[in-house]
Amino acid sequence: MSELFVKVEVRGRVGLLTLNRPEVLNALSNEVIDELAAAVRAFEADDGIGAMVLTGSQKAFAAGADIGAMSDWTY
Repeated sequence: MSELFVKVEVRGRVGLLTLNRPEVLNALSNEVIDELAAAVRAFEADDGIGAMVLTGSQKAFAAGADIGAMSDWTY
């Protein structure tokens, strides 16, 4: 599993997911959502994980949607 935008750690029985896009205050892009979903699926499949925690940085949890990434979208 790639860990470019979501840092994945295991602390005991807790899966810790940390958003990691500080340059854009952890704005959510398709790539972030895909990576986050893959990490959650991996933790769900692991019987050793009893809980998951999703966190951001000290400055921002998540700024919301990455509007810059949406600029080329069409209806």
